[in-house]
Amino acid sequence: MDWLSPGWPVIYSWVAVAVFAAILGFLASLKATSLAENFGMIAQPGERQSHTRATPTGGGFGLVVSIVVTAIAIELVLPLPVFWWQNMMPGILALAFVGWLDDRKPVSALLRLSVQLAVSLWLIGYGWLQFSPVHAGLAVVVLFAMVWLMNLYNFMDGSNGMAGFQGVFAGVVTAVFFHLHGQGAMALLALAVAAACAGFLPLNFPRARVFMGDVASVPLGFIFASFFVYGIWVDAMSPAVSILIMSVFITDASLTLLARAFRGERWYTAHAQHVYQRLIAHGWSHSRVLLIYQAINVIVILPAIIVAQQYPRYALLTAGMVLSGFGACWYLANRRLGTMATVQLR
Repeated sequence: MDWLSPGWPVIYSWVAVAVFAAILGFLASLKATSLAENFGMIAQPGERQSHTRATPTGGGFGLVVSIVVTAIAIELVLPLPVFWWQNMMPGILALAFVGWLDDRKPVSALLRLSVQLAVSLWLIGYGWLQFSPVHAGLAVVVLFAMVWLMNLYNFMDGSNGMAGFQGVFAGVVTAVFFHLHGQGAMALLALAVAAACAGFLPLNFPRARVFMGDVASVPLGFIFASFFVYGIWVDAMSPAVSILIMSVFITDASLTLLARAFRGERWYTAHAQHVYQRLIAHGWSHSRVLLIYQAINVIVILPAIIVAQQYPRYALLTAGMVLSGFGACWYLANRRLGTMATVQLR
C-alpha cells in the first residue's frame, strides 16, 4: 500500500497510537516530575551544566512508561514482533532501572557500562547463536555502535528539548521506513516512541521544568540502536540511512570525545564542551540552539536520507559527505567558540 495514500484504517491506527502515547507520555512525565521532587532528585547548576537553576531530573521515566504501556496496548490488537518483547524490552527495562538509580544517586561508570554491554549482547546474540568469524567481527562492530549510541544520546541530553525533539525526528523517520517496507507493527512502535517524546517536551521546552535524565536518555539511545539493527536485518533501511538519522548527534558527541581524548583529558567524565553547550555558554538561548539543530535535520539530513534511499549505490557516499560536512562545521565552531564553555551560562 502506498504510504502517501495509506487508507483510513492505517491513518486511524497511526493517529490513535500517536495521541495515546503523547497524552500518556505527558501525564506520566508530570507524575515522574513529582516523584523526582519527592525523592530529592534535583540537578544543581554548575560548570558542567547548561542551566543556572536547580531542576528536578528523571522526568523521562514517564516517557519510558508511555512507550511500554503503548506497546502493550498495540499488542492487544496487532501482534508485535518477537524481537520487541524478547530482544528489546528486557534491555529497555534494565537500562531504565539503572538510569533511575543513577538519577537519584550516581552509580559507577563500570556498572552502567556493564549493563549497556549486557543488553546489547542480549539483543544481537539471542537467536543468532551461530556466528562465523565474519559474523563475529560484525557483532563486535554492532555491539560497539549500540553502546556508543546509548552514551552519545545521553551526552546530548543537556539542553532544553534537545533529546526530546531528536526522539520525535528519529522516531517518525524510522516509522516511515518500517511502514514502507511492510513492518507495520514496528512502524507503530517507532511512532509511539516519537509521540512519547513529544508528550514529554512541554515539561522540558522552552523552559525546563524537569530534565529527561539517564532513566530515559540511555534507553532511547538503545531503542533507536535496536530499531536500526532490526531495520538493517529485515532490509527496511540501510546502514547509511541509520547513520544519517542520528548524524547530528553522532558528529557532535563523537568529535568532542575524540578531541578531549587527544588533549589528554578524562574523556569519560561529565563536561560542557559539546558545540551546543558552548553556543549556550556564548549567549545563545536553548530555543535558538534547538532550532539550528532541528533545521539541520529537516534541511540537510532529510534530503540526504531520500538520496540514500533512492540511490542505494551512493548511500554510503552520501552519508560520508554529510558527516564530513558536519565535521568541518564542528571544527569551525571550535575555532570560533573555543574549546571550553568559559562564558557565563544562561
